[in-house]
Amino acid sequence: MRTLAAPSPAQLMVHADLALRSALAAVAGTEPSRLGRAAAGAAYLDLWAGDRLLRADGGNHSAVARFLLPRLLMESVDTLSVLLGERAQRNTGPGAAYREHARWLHRAMWHPDHRARLDAVTARLGGPPTGEDRLARSLTSVRPAALPLDLHALLDALERERRAVVGACVLAPERDSAGNWALADRYALLTAAAACLDGWRGAGRGRRITTDRDRLVAALSRIAIRLGLEPVGPDTELSGALFGEAVAHCRRPTAPARTAPARTAPVGARRLVGA
Repeated sequence: MRTLAAPSPAQLMVHADLALRSALAAVAGTEPSRLGRAAAGAAYLDLWAGDRLLRADGGNHSAVARFLLPRLLMESVDTLSVLLGERAQRNTGPGAAYREHARWLHRAMWHPDHRARLDAVTARLGGPPTGEDRLARSLTSVRPAALPLDLHALLDALERERRAVVGACVLAPERDSAGNWALADRYALLTAAAACLDGWRGAGRGRRITTDRDRLVAALSRIAIRLGLEPVGPDTELSGALFGEAVAHCRRPTAPARTAPARTAPVGARRLVGA
């Protein structure tokens, strides 16, 4: 039986984006609950972080994106069921469209190439990160004064985690599959954190800079939670604060699904940062 080719990270982004749009369309005209707003904000944040990662780590060729995005996007799209409630079970309309995109992401997560995705990342872990590898240097070179104050402690924790991952690569290049998965997961999450930080534009005033700051803080806090670190604040509150940005993102037009996969990384990233 022929196995379909593994979906590209850009295709994953298209389906996660359309799932969010469908979910918000299904609840249009209603007042979502606090948890529903947080679910939409979290899905938007994971899309934003995914776009940053694709731009920073080689787009569809990124081993880290191919390994990390299926799980991250599936998790956040699944959580949108909190926003939809009983609407998620309807057989027509936006609820049905949401379910179809969610099923697509589930199939992508458990595609037969999942071991190859892991191996492609662990191939980068047989020694200390060097050269162009993003974890070969500090997560950010931005002066602390230019970063949001509430990120200082979190960035210290993330930087300690980066050094620990580098040390693990040096000391244990040969690992069993469970150890490989855990180290690859930490490595991939930290690479995504670095990509988010590389996009920080800490200058200017007004709503734009406030939104950039809130997005960065919330995205890094979600990554910290996945790493088992102490986040900046409650994920529900941080994600919920981005609900308005999620709605604004979904009001912008999207490319047809048949053409979007080839262009999702740059186009999606420009939309998400408001360019």
